[in-house]
Amino acid sequence: MFTFLTPHHPFASQTLRLAAEASQGGGDVFEIARCCERIELGDKDSWEREWIALAEKTEVWAREALDSGHPVSARNYFFHANNYWRMADVFLLGFDPRRAHYFSKAQECFREGVKLNGPKSEIIEVKCGDEVYDGYFFLPPDPKTEKVPAVFLIGGADAYAEEIYFSGRQVLDRGWALLLVDTPGRGSSIYLKGIKTRPDYEVPTAACIDWLTARPEVDESRIGLMGISLAGYYAPRAACYEERIKALVGWSGCYDILEDVYEHCAHLQPTLQRLLGGVDDETARAELRSFVVQDADKIKIPTLISHGTTDTLMSVDGAKKLYDGISSDDKTLNLIDGSDNGGGSMHCSHDYWARNVPTMLDWLEDRI
Repeated sequence: MFTFLTPHHPFASQTLRLAAEASQGGGDVFEIARCCERIELGDKDSWEREWIALAEKTEVWAREALDSGHPVSARNYFFHANNYWRMADVFLLGFDPRRAHYFSKAQECFREGVKLNGPKSEIIEVKCGDEVYDGYFFLPPDPKTEKVPAVFLIGGADAYAEEIYFSGRQVLDRGWALLLVDTPGRGSSIYLKGIKTRPDYEVPTAACIDWLTARPEVDESRIGLMGISLAGYYAPRAACYEERIKALVGWSGCYDILEDVYEHCAHLQPTLQRLLGGVDDETARAELRSFVVQDADKIKIPTLISHGTTDTLMSVDGAKKLYDGISSDDKTLNLIDGSDNGGGSMHCSHDYWARNVPTMLDWLEDRI
């Protein structure tokens, strides 16, 4: 067994991430804790086995609730099961076929939940050249205006659309629309379609903004872009060239993926090699030289970068370099060092969401 409250091991760090999402409906913290009691620290087989058992049990509850005419309970169980299936694949290597299977189960559960979430929740596709990305579009339950602001939230290296709904769910409470899309290298794009990541993230982002601005409910003069984790590179890179974005939030910041992630965190190297299509170390290093926000000075819109000072996955120096390069007159660098309540200094500040998420959204609300 292990505790995720003080994450000094990858098992604990990954579980802390799930616990943060549980606070937004992506699981139950007590079920998560009981699952951890059954897992031997460092035993990846027991990790996989116990998360699958919890996912299967929760999915059974969802279908029983649905059959009994209780759609709200069914929706919540499906949303929980989605994230438990995701946990099963966290420590698999390369293109292990179990990845696609567990992802498909997670996606199936999430989509069942979306169908029960009301008419303002949609399963969508976004076309970009010859590629088609899967995603979701959510309208707020209580819009404050006829046309609403919208946020496009991009996930990181292993964060797919079905997971980051629970990162961005509070957007809907503000009366804004929320767009989630599995852009290249992420979710269904990499698991099922083989669409690897790319340095020029402005291209898929533009396709997603095209889709968003075509929606009659969206006020295209009030579109915000958020990028969590590795999307602390993807989103700023896109913002250099996409003029329809009116405000940018980096939920982590990254100037140069090679230096700030690949060389900073050795245990993420296999992940990045996989996102590039399953390349070796030498090829990964060569390709990642293009993953740089070299035109950061073109970012002139309001920008917030939020980054933990002890982040072991993404260098805080990269966040500082990105911030320094941005030319906007309205920019903020929020370095979270834990001095407030002792939390938040780690990657994505998962133990600080009760404070960090409202802070980011308050900042965004003042601008869109």
